[in-house]
Amino acid sequence: MTDKQFDKARIREQIERTTATLYSTEFIEERIAADLLARGVFEDAINNSELEIILRNVVYTLFSRQKVAGFDVGIVHNVVEMSVNIEHGEVHVDFIVHIHKPVIVFLELSYTLINDLEDPDARLRVKDGTLQIAEKTRRFDIKAKAALTAMNVPRIVRHELADLSEVIRSTLPDQLRKQNIQGELNKIGLSLNSSTLSVYLQGEFAPLT
Repeated sequence: MTDKQFDKARIREQIERTTATLYSTEFIEERIAADLLARGVFEDAINNSELEIILRNVVYTLFSRQKVAGFDVGIVHNVVEMSVNIEHGEVHVDFIVHIHKPVIVFLELSYTLINDLEDPDARLRVKDGTLQIAEKTRRFDIKAKAALTAMNVPRIVRHELADLSEVIRSTLPDQLRKQNIQGELNKIGLSLNSSTLSVYLQGEFAPLT
């Protein structure tokens, strides 16, 4: 491992350790694991504060998967601010992502999620006209601007952050292994109410052997 790789790994480890301490999702993972193990179904309403912690971890995970110019360069970043407000059947999301490496960028994002009434599987979508993105780089930092173009941040929001069902399907089983259960989800339903997000999960899970 080179000095640069070691530095990236050290910074990423510090960020992940801090995030896990300050914004732990264990409180809900324990509830989900217990219900899925006992009866194969988890059904509950998530409030503002719970959804904010969940989305903070979702945003961190999704950006960690992104590539720059088609290459996996190991983005080092953290979510420095996150605000989530559910009201009138919509969830308003504002957050700032600070990318430390391989370029230095601040991404300020704001959008609104609503129920996708045309989707029979109970999913959410980004409300038309609500997505706002501000990309702040150092002046004349051409490398950072090129990296942002390659990363295509609007796509991340429209096609990944909006599809929370797929995010849950791809990430939750691994998270639940920390609760000593294993299995797969076969049905996910998300629906916004006046002030909460209703979550329905169905799957086949068993204790880790």
